[in-house]
Amino acid sequence: MHTGEGCFSCVQCNASFVTKYDLNQHMRSHTEERPFLCVHCNASFKVKKNLLRHVRIHTGERSFACDHCDASFLTKYYLTLHMRSHTGERPFSCVHCNASFSRKESLVLHIRTHTGER
Repeated sequence: MHTGEGCFSCVQCNASFVTKYDLNQHMRSHTEERPFLCVHCNASFKVKKNLLRHVRIHTGERSFACDHCDASFLTKYYLTLHMRSHTGERPFSCVHCNASFSRKESLVLHIRTHTGER
């Protein structure tokens, strides 16, 4: 940690933050406070960023467009997943065999075929 970093500390778990704003956001993880309300439905959020992402569901805004096709997405995360369909990237590899997957969830399901877990 650099000098001056983490000068705002959580009294409940000792996590430290550079800004008071970040500490205040973190404090909501210890409470049920959800001050950011959607004007379109009854959804509420602890973090403003999550509200803004949620509102896109109502407005239809899809800010993340694919450069290779007409697909567009609500979040950069979903665009990244989609891009793997164009690039063939399969970053999640099975430790038991040579199988690889574009999504972690697919790898987790595959590993169960080796472990017998359901």
